Amino acid sequence: MTRQWTLRPLCFGEFSAFEKSVLTYNQGQGVKFVAPITGWLLHSGAETILVDTGPSVPEVANRWHSAIRCTPEQRPDAALRSLGLAPESLSVVILTHLHWDHCYNLECFPNARLMVQSEELRAAVDPIATQRVAYEVGIPGLRPPWLAAFDRLEVVRGDADIAPGVRVLLLPGHTPGLQGVLVETARGRHLVASDGAPHGDNLGSSGGAMIPPGIHIDVAQCLRSLERMRREADVVLPSHDPAIFAHAVYPTA
Repeated sequence: MTRQWTLRPLCFGEFSAFEKSVLTYNQGQGVKFVAPITGWLLHSGAETILVDTGPSVPEVANRWHSAIRCTPEQRPDAALRSLGLAPESLSVVILTHLHWDHCYNLECFPNARLMVQSEELRAAVDPIATQRVAYEVGIPGLRPPWLAAFDRLEVVRGDADIAPGVRVLLLPGHTPGLQGVLVETARGRHLVASDGAPHGDNLGSSGGAMIPPGIHIDVAQCLRSLERMRREADVVLPSHDPAIFAHAVYPTA
């Protein structure tokens, strides 16, 4: 019998005035909103898996990226401790991709295997010009955060089972090696889409037209990945949509 999991969204900080069209390609221009920076805690029985580890400190983000705010309580280690979990007890962390707002704070999880796609690792070493800053490549005085945990990276090549009921799917487009996390629950398959679908509008309403994310390496790949999300998952969970936090735990009752 397939193990059933629950998913808890964790807010690791917020973009305080985010331009919506960055998430929804050329749509919503001029619309500003507070966009959460989301991690996910997957739980089944005695096993817990963390998906993504949040952004840099605001001082770094505000200089090189979009402005964020982050309280001490929103740091990943503090967020886990508030739930009664010791960060050092985690054995698996899945990194959906290696942009700066998804893979900082790895030192908080010293005993975890860090799962990342091989294509993503290659892209992070030699990114296309439009994504160099997002990967923090070539910024004076900064090193990409994953380099400090290089010895703990576990490379995944394409779709793969991580645990019974938890599977990563290669969903390129936003980045070459972005991976979503497909999770079996008591109410169907839930997909942590990461920035493959950063906002609910990306999937379209009632099967309508899909909108690729505004940050991408290939629009056609983005659309194919969105189509796959629709096929594979019963529920798709975006990465930067405040509507996610309407529920403390998924699946919802």
